[in-house]
Amino acid sequence: MTTKIITKKLKGNDRHWRNFLDKNYLGSHNLERGEEMLLTIEKFVGEEEVKTADGKASNKPVLYFKEESPKMILNITNANTISALYGTHPDGWIGKQIQVYAASVRAFGKTQDALRIRDFVPKIAVDIVFYAERLSVAKNQQELKDIWTKFPVSARNDANLISQKDALKAKLS
Repeated sequence: MTTKIITKKLKGNDRHWRNFLDKNYLGSHNLERGEEMLLTIEKFVGEEEVKTADGKASNKPVLYFKEESPKMILNITNANTISALYGTHPDGWIGKQIQVYAASVRAFGKTQDALRIRDFVPKIAVDIVFYAERLSVAKNQQELKDIWTKFPVSARNDANLISQKDALKAKLS
């Protein structure tokens, strides 16, 4: 089975019925079998008040995303995965991408679906030629910096583009 990558919460008759509820948080019901979400972390809140299933309030860590996706309550398993990828300080997670999937887990005495984060940095196909051409028009280091910071994370993580940027930076200095 191939994986379908989505970047927003989908609704429709072929989706889980819970997608029609106005839920504030991302859940395993947002992903059908074979789907995974590619999300960019926009913000981390260490203690956000969240209502539990029994209606009580509890403080939980929460991730917000740049994409059209609900925020996600961050459990210890997923926090450990992100920490292994991007470091233990949540400030370093901002702008980084994660790939979220649903997995069957044993929790609270039963098997249920839960969100999990892939233990690798997502690789996104990057149009190297397009970004290389954009870099080549820089006439000074400030222009190079301005162009570079507007590139998506997937482009700024590409080794070939990083080498080209560094070479151009050295040439412009």
